[in-house]
Amino acid sequence: MSRVNVNSKVFKTEAYLKDQYKFSLVKQNLASAEVLLYSDDENYLLCRGNEKYPTWVWTKDHLSKDKYLEVMESMKYYLTNREKDKFTCKKEFYDFLVQENYTYLNLEDYFEMGFLRCYQVKEPKTCDGYLDHALESDLDLLAQYWYQSNQEMGVETKTYEEAYEEMKDLYLDDTFYVWRNSKHEVVSMACYRVTEDVAKVGHVFTSKEERGKGYAANLVYALTKLLLEYNYVPLLYTDLHYPASNKAYQNVGYEDEGMLVNFSCSKVKKDRR
Repeated sequence: MSRVNVNSKVFKTEAYLKDQYKFSLVKQNLASAEVLLYSDDENYLLCRGNEKYPTWVWTKDHLSKDKYLEVMESMKYYLTNREKDKFTCKKEFYDFLVQENYTYLNLEDYFEMGFLRCYQVKEPKTCDGYLDHALESDLDLLAQYWYQSNQEMGVETKTYEEAYEEMKDLYLDDTFYVWRNSKHEVVSMACYRVTEDVAKVGHVFTSKEERGKGYAANLVYALTKLLLEYNYVPLLYTDLHYPASNKAYQNVGYEDEGMLVNFSCSKVKKDRR
């Protein structure tokens, strides 16, 4: 195990290429000036773009215990003095950490993330409205949507002010879309981010009072259709235990291609007495 650069041989291995889309955020992190990358150039890699983002841990399937122990040892380079450091990995490696009673693991932080990819879209039931870009006058509403989305998912708690600032940097981008109903009101939103040939769909949200009307499905369908026309690989990550959302994506052509686990570790444990 050693620190490697972005040209590591691991990215050319058959095992990694098989998983490259599931671990597509690794390539996104590689563009960071602060990237921290460790690998043995063949069986595993750990990659983080910035301390505030999760560390992605890729492992070749069916690794030996000795190799898993190497990966576990490498995690120490990603532990900071922050309250919690986040990680994403295959479930097999997470189960190994639990089995080994990894000292820094926070067992209460566990989230199963589904990985879906679209090869060909399927047209959903039509609904009223149309695909559109956001306007400056939509900003307050979109910030509320993003705040509500984070509250519902519970993945990362944000204040409304934080949600507003994030949305302010995003909503006028060409990759950000909304669905407007027949009254021209924004009822759903989504965007995508491109890294090489991959377009990761995210920020998908529909207001509570407008759910069940097909708005999100039509938005994601129209957006994904565009991405395929641009010759991108459309993919997204979901809450595996939110079946309504996963079903909506599958209804427009996304296919379930496995899961990953999000979890956290803490270098300094709080006194929990």
